[in-house]
This record gives sequence, structure tokens and C-alpha cells, in this order.
Amino acid sequence: MMNIDLLFQQLYRPLCIYALHYLQDTDASEDVVQDAFVRLIEKMQDGHQVDNTKSYLYTSVRNSCIDILRKGKQTESVILPQDTNGPITDEEAAERSLHEAELWTAIDTLPKRCREVFLMAKRDGRKYREIAETLNISEKTVEHQVSKALKILRGKADDFFYILSFVA
Repeated sequence: MMNIDLLFQQLYRPLCIYALHYLQDTDASEDVVQDAFVRLIEKMQDGHQVDNTKSYLYTSVRNSCIDILRKGKQTESVILPQDTNGPITDEEAAERSLHEAELWTAIDTLPKRCREVFLMAKRDGRKYREIAETLNISEKTVEHQVSKALKILRGKADDFFYILSFVA
């Protein structure tokens, strides 16, 4: 029997980052991951054998995210064909999670105002005018900060360039 607490400690944050890739909503991502763990625990309590828990959790999170997107709760996200093609391998799950964690780590290193503007624009989908009004800055400043953030992020690591497509 595996230690669910240890598994949760190891995979919760990477799974949340993985879900965030699809949903672009932190709360919804956390809900999806928590639900995946609950389903895993229930499955194990019912006596079912889960051969690869990591793969099970990533696949469960991905499928739940795609279900949410298909139901129209998140209409701005794009579901890529490779996102719907069956279970993902451990290596693919780990690679995606690592790249997304690298991206969010890089975002965390942006200067404070630049990060704030970038996240409002790309993660939250707010218009430049709205951001400018909220932060009491010009639209040109917003545009400059977003451009600066993208330039910094693209320079950090080519490996997660594909992830920038969801924020660019």
C-alpha cells in the first residue's frame, strides 16, 4: 500500500501547475487536483489496484480539465489534439510538469510590477485598458511591461517556449 500523504506532497504542486496549463484558474486547478486524489483514494478503498499512480493522477487531472473546457466553463483555452489522445506516459507527465514549473518559476523572478501586469494580462485575460485603469498607469506602460515580461521569459529557457503560447 502506498503512502498517499507522501504522494500528495510530491505531486500536488506539479499537478496544480499542470491543470493551470489548461484552466488558467488557480482555484479550479486546485479543485481538479484534489478531486483526482479523492478518486484515487476511493478507488483504492474499493479494492481496485492502480498500477501507476502518477500516470493515473496526471491522466485524471488532464481528463477533468478537458471536461471542464468542453462544458464551456473555460472557453478561452484551446484543447490541443495531443491533449485528448489517451493516457500520457510518466515521462511526458514529468516533462510537462517540469517545463510548466520552470515557466512559473521564471514568472516569479520577473520584477514585481512587470509580473503583476503580465499575470493580469495573460493569466487573467484582462484588457490593457482595464489593467491601466486598475493600476493607474498608461496603456503604453502596460504594453511595455507585457512585452518586457515575454522577452525575459523567452530568454530564460527555450525548453518551455511552447508553454508561453498559453500566456502569449
